[in-house]
Amino acid sequence: MAKINRVERVALSGGIIGALATNPRNAIEEKCKELNAQGWNCHQIIPHSTRNFLIIVFQNLILVLTLFLWTFGAGYILLFEKEVTQSGTTSSGISILGMQKMQYPKY
Repeated sequence: MAKINRVERVALSGGIIGALATNPRNAIEEKCKELNAQGWNCHQIIPHSTRNFLIIVFQNLILVLTLFLWTFGAGYILLFEKEVTQSGTTSSGISILGMQKMQYPKY
């Protein structure tokens, strides 16, 4: 059987607020539960880090301006997969023939 894939990003907060209030495991679990209910299976979890110099400078500038309380942080990339039958439907009976191509933001 063929499989279709889906990519989701779990964003985390940085700074003191992020260290105290953000629980990466809960964030990943909630996203997995949400998509598992739709028939998707988590295939892989990849740490997402920013490698763009301008973004890193901007992130650190925000951290300094907020007195180290908050900045947008990295996160995780979750890869999901779902099996498709030969008739073009997923295992839950949803047709993928009429699905529009998903547009993701470019990082």
